[in-house]
Amino acid sequence: MPLVGFRPTKARLIIEDGADSILVMKVALSEGDGVELFPSGTLAALGGVLRVRRKNDAHNGNGRDGARTTGTLVYVGETDDAALRSLARYQINIAMPSGKFDALLKVAVSGRLPTKFFIDAGERVSRHETVGMGYELRSGKRTKVWNTRSHRSLPITRFTMILPIELGDAPAEATSTPAPTESAPAPFPVATASQLVELVDELSVLQGETRYTILALVGVVGVIALAALAISVVLMMR
Repeated sequence: MPLVGFRPTKARLIIEDGADSILVMKVALSEGDGVELFPSGTLAALGGVLRVRRKNDAHNGNGRDGARTTGTLVYVGETDDAALRSLARYQINIAMPSGKFDALLKVAVSGRLPTKFFIDAGERVSRHETVGMGYELRSGKRTKVWNTRSHRSLPITRFTMILPIELGDAPAEATSTPAPTESAPAPFPVATASQLVELVDELSVLQGETRYTILALVGVVGVIALAALAISVVLMMR
């Protein structure tokens, strides 16, 4: 069964009192995806509309081959009436489960459009044959062809939509130490291991010299005290 891709171009939300909300989008055939129309024309040359509504689980239809359908692809031909004249176009009607519809609605209300969506359209009558839309060999190339004369409406058995996701900016990592400013003084430099060893040696030398100096002072004071004591004894004996 042919898989056809589309891209939304515009969107609007229809809200009606007492009825389900419907998300409507103008769509175009994806670039590089070609669908020929029988008896004439191409799908890319037509304007299209996508209508998405919440799915009623109690009314899920099945195609001829028993495949569950999720919507329809409808060809709307030109009108000959001068007063009501309109160009040919197509319409895609999709019923979407509530959870998925809410996710789509959230994206649309935020001002974004789905990136792309795909549908499987047509009825499979056998393993290798479908009716309404299928493949034909034209000019030596395998081409998708939609017979709009006998199958203006095709069941959609699969619908896939790609929604955009916005990622926030990641916090920038610091790659270097900021330069000191007037309001923020520069940090103290960090001593290296060799500088710490030199500092310990200097403290050890200073500690030894201080101890020897104190011992010498104590010795001098002791000698002076003994001399004073001897002088006092001699004076007393006279």
